[in-house]
Amino acid sequence: MLNVSENTVISTRLKNVSAQFNVFSTYISKSGQVEGSDTDFAAFAEEVAGLYMTRIQVIDRDFNIITDTYNINKGKLCISQDVNQCFNGTNLSYVDKGHQCIILVQAVKDDAGTVQYVMFATSSISDIFQAMSSIHLIGLAIMIILSIIVLFFAIFWSGRLVKPFGRINEVIARIDQGHMTEDIKLEGCTEVETISNSFNLMLGKINQLEQSRQEFVSNVSHELKTPLTSMKVLSDSLLMSEDTPAEMYREFMSDLSSEIDRENAIITDLLTLVRLDSDSTELNVSHVNVNELISQTLKMVKPLAEKKNIDILFESFRPIEADVDQIKFSMAISNLVENAVKYNNNEGWVHVTLNADHNYFYVKIQDNGFGIPKESQDRVFDRFYRVDKARSRETGGTGLGLAITRSIILAHNGDIRLYSEENVGTTFSIQIPLKHIAVKNI
Repeated sequence: MLNVSENTVISTRLKNVSAQFNVFSTYISKSGQVEGSDTDFAAFAEEVAGLYMTRIQVIDRDFNIITDTYNINKGKLCISQDVNQCFNGTNLSYVDKGHQCIILVQAVKDDAGTVQYVMFATSSISDIFQAMSSIHLIGLAIMIILSIIVLFFAIFWSGRLVKPFGRINEVIARIDQGHMTEDIKLEGCTEVETISNSFNLMLGKINQLEQSRQEFVSNVSHELKTPLTSMKVLSDSLLMSEDTPAEMYREFMSDLSSEIDRENAIITDLLTLVRLDSDSTELNVSHVNVNELISQTLKMVKPLAEKKNIDILFESFRPIEADVDQIKFSMAISNLVENAVKYNNNEGWVHVTLNADHNYFYVKIQDNGFGIPKESQDRVFDRFYRVDKARSRETGGTGLGLAITRSIILAHNGDIRLYSEENVGTTFSIQIPLKHIAVKNI
C-alpha cells in the first residue's frame, strides 16, 4: 500500500510539472526568441521553475545552454543522449529515483515545425521521498504493534479454544477409571457444543450397552441356575428318601429329564445367538421357493396349535423365489408362529401371509392372542426379556426366541416390525430382499 501511494504521488507530481512545463514551452514558441528577452520572460521562467523546485535549461541546436534558471551552466555546452533524442523529435519524461528527481526533455518548434530549442528540466521530489520515508517508519511501527496485539490475542484465544478439549480429556481419563456416568457440559462456539453433545450421546449409548451387557449376564446366570436348582432339589430329595416308591422315583427322574432338556434348550439358543452375532458368521444362502419353505415350517408347528385348537391359515398372493438361508429363515418363522400359538387363547387363530414386489418379499404373522403392552413393545427383542414371566414359564420359553429371530432377519439385510394391542392381538411384519447381497464390515 505504501509503494502504491508513493507511485501515485510521484505520478501526480510528474503530471503537474509537465503541465507547467508545457505552458513555458508554449510561451517560448510564441515569443520566437529566448536569448536577449525582456524581464517578463525571466520572471515567468523563475515562476515556473520555483513552483515545484524545478531547474529549467534551454539548449539551442548547437547544444549551447542559453538559459539556466540556476545561472550555473549558462553559456556551457550540454551534450547528452536525452537532448540528442529530443532534437530528433522524441520528448522524454521519467522519474530518476536514484537522484530523487523528475526529468523532462521537450522540443520547442517554430511555426514550420522545426526544432529550435530543447528545454531540459529537473524537478526535485526529495520532499516526497522524505514524507514516504516517515510514513514507512510509521507503518512499520503500526505493523509491529498490530503483530504484538495479534500474537497476544492468538495466544489468549488459542488457550480458550483448547481448554474445552482439555476438559474432554479429563472426562475420558475418568471414564477410563470407571466413572461411566459423567457427562461433559461445555459452552462456547457451536463446534465445541456439537462435540460435547456428540460425546454425551456416545457415552449414553456406551452406558446403555454396558447396562444391557450386565442385564444379559444376570439373565443368563439366572436362566442357567434355575434348572440346576430344580435338579439339585430333585436329586437331594431322592438321596434323602429311603425306600422311594418306584412311581415317585420315575416321576422325579422325569422331572430331572425335563430340567435337563430345559437347560439344553437355553444353552442351544445361547450358542445360536452367539453365532448369529459373530461378524464372521456367513449365511448358507440358496435360491429357494419361499412358499414351500413357509408351508413346511407351518406343518412342524401344527401339532402345537392342535393342542389348543388354534387354526393356522397360510395365504400366499403369488409364487415367490428368493435367496435365503433355509435353516435360519425357517427357524425365524417357526419362532414367530410358535409364539403366536403359545401366547394365544384356546380356539384362537394365526394368520400368515406372503407377498412380494420387485425387490422384497413380505411375511406377516398375525394372531388374536393376548397382545403386548405398549411399555414392553420396545424390549420384546431383548435377550431373556419376557412380557409375562409367569406365562413364559408355563409355556417353556427361554426368552431368546425373538432375539434370535431378529438377528436372523438382520443377517438377511431385512427388517422386522411389531404391531400389538393388548387383548386384541399381535402382528409381526418381515421384509427381506429377494436377492441377497453380502454386506462387508468396514
